[in-house]
Amino acid sequence: MNFQRYVFSEPYFSWLLRGAVMTLVIAALTSVLSLVLGFAVGMLRASNKPALRAMGSVYVVVFRNLPLLPFLLFITFALPDITQMTLGITFPRGMEFGLLIFGISLNTSGYIADIFRSGMRAISQEQYNAGRVLGLRHRTIYWRIMFPQSLRIASPALGSRLMHNLKNSSIAIVLPLCVDRAEIMGQTARIAGQTFAWAEPLIFAACVYLCFALAINLAVRRFSTLSRLRIES
Repeated sequence: MNFQRYVFSEPYFSWLLRGAVMTLVIAALTSVLSLVLGFAVGMLRASNKPALRAMGSVYVVVFRNLPLLPFLLFITFALPDITQMTLGITFPRGMEFGLLIFGISLNTSGYIADIFRSGMRAISQEQYNAGRVLGLRHRTIYWRIMFPQSLRIASPALGSRLMHNLKNSSIAIVLPLCVDRAEIMGQTARIAGQTFAWAEPLIFAACVYLCFALAINLAVRRFSTLSRLRIES
């Protein structure tokens, strides 16, 4: 194997570094959006109103059971044609990156909604009742008492799902992203297309994914420890 030639020489090393940065960007954007959507849907599923619970359940069933790759291919290739033929709306060029972020976020948020709901259910009802006795509002009890505890309880599972966002970014290799927005697997394929060398760039990409995943795992464990200490204090 010749890592010096196919990985650490220019322009290949710059391509791989750019791909690693875009991998982090995709993981960060999808994590933030999926957390927001997941918490919102989790609140719907934890609602006392049957209609809201039904809406949340439908969302979770749909997006948890749709395979991610066919779903991304559908919204990237088929959805623009459908909207153009039916509504006369044409997607702008470069929209594929936004659709990638949106598609991964929808898929992950379906899992996060259930994780968040499970974390809320793990908290005893007595804490809610105690808050009502003290005269606290329903919203205050959820956001100041129950939400921080549920977040700590769910943090290992949430970290696992966000790690999946990092790994799911590799699916972008099959999407028509421009070169500047290609993540590390896209840049690996770009190098292989020019040099016919797959092994060295793939090994480098695997090491990058491993380092990123270990960093996320460390951050989640640190967050869980700090939040536990804060609650106990």
